[in-house]
Amino acid sequence: MTVRSAIVALFIAFVPFFVFANGQKSDSEVWNDGVAYYEAGDVTNALRVLRPLMLSRTHGARAAEVVAALAHAKGDRDEAAAASQIALRANPTDAKANRNFTRAIDGLASERENKRIEAILKAAEGKDPAAMLRTAVYESRELIREAAGYRTNVAERAVALSDSLSKRAQSIADVWYPVREVIARSVTNETQAANIISQVEQATEKTKKAAKDFSDLSVEAYSSISEAEYDFTRFFKLTALPPAAIEEALLSQSNAYLDVESINGRSWQNDSLDYTRAFRAKFPAWAREWEARAQSDTNLPPFTAEDQAKVSALATEVEKLQLECCEKNLPPMQLRACELLDEIRSLLPKDKNGGGGNSGNSSQQGKESSKSENNESSSKDNKDESSQQDRQREQEEAPPEEEEKEGKQADSEPSAEEKEIDALFRKAQERNDEHEAEKKKRMRKAPLPPNERDW
Repeated sequence: MTVRSAIVALFIAFVPFFVFANGQKSDSEVWNDGVAYYEAGDVTNALRVLRPLMLSRTHGARAAEVVAALAHAKGDRDEAAAASQIALRANPTDAKANRNFTRAIDGLASERENKRIEAILKAAEGKDPAAMLRTAVYESRELIREAAGYRTNVAERAVALSDSLSKRAQSIADVWYPVREVIARSVTNETQAANIISQVEQATEKTKKAAKDFSDLSVEAYSSISEAEYDFTRFFKLTALPPAAIEEALLSQSNAYLDVESINGRSWQNDSLDYTRAFRAKFPAWAREWEARAQSDTNLPPFTAEDQAKVSALATEVEKLQLECCEKNLPPMQLRACELLDEIRSLLPKDKNGGGGNSGNSSQQGKESSKSENNESSSKDNKDESSQQDRQREQEEAPPEEEEKEGKQADSEPSAEEKEIDALFRKAQERNDEHEAEKKKRMRKAPLPPNERDW
């Protein structure tokens, strides 16, 4: 026995003496107080007094047994299991202690999981499952990128990073629970619902496995999170409403045009085609629902039949272009698809409250339209006063040379749509440059072969 352990043993042996000498109650007195509360039916005070006594050498086992019984009666399975374990450790061969511990832990794991899922569903109330899936898609892609090299760090850094990645993977795994609930409520065909729910449960287990693989520093973490990303993307394509689908179609199409490195083995062009098809499949019903809502909600802008027909025709043209681009790499057609997708996005009505799934441009457009209406009304009021000035202006004609110059300047300036597309391409190019720079950085960190020099 070392000197340190001997000191600890002496300290533990003399603790009851010091406690008693300082005027505090002994373990026997505390036990008697707890039993008195218990016999009087005062469960709260009985637990308060007996909980600290569970670590006592003389009365710990009995106190733990009583606390376990009281906690079990209250429905607190966790405390009952912990107290039963303490009692069992004090008497490992006691049959009664073994039975109490078995009863306390029976089904406890599933009960804990059910409570956790209930908390997740409550926190997800009122949230859009498709938006949650979209967030999970991008997070899983980020995890794929980080999973490629998290095991190559020094031990302490690798452990901390694996724990962080595991928690992030578990967080997106929780997204599947509200998604499953929404699918279960929305699908009326029982066979189809059972099939889809089964697929969701399988996807849930895959994402949980990715979280465990990260926690275990397993080499399979990369493939596990890759499978999870595929499931998230597939279900997001199934649930995304037309505004979100067209946004993703435009983003993927711009990546295809810029020849950005594929994600998880899929080409951006095929992804963009999938989102366009998802848009076309859901657009008619979504447009009818919007039109019905706009009739009762004055905050929603109308979506005319002409605009709906134009959007449908543009989407059909985009899909034809993308089908050709999937077979052959045709940058001019990819650029044309980007332009058409951006035009579709501009034609979709914008919900000021965000219900349409679009950005906040709708509020600005609404403000501009209200301003124009106010300007029109004010111009009508002042029409009589400025009529004479208008006649004088109409009589004045600009020189032909100046008109031609102004026309050339107007033709040379890009339109608002062209500016927006250019900005989109610049952002996509920046993402591509960042990816290339990071890839080169990883290559520089990799050890060189023995026959090569770093100078």
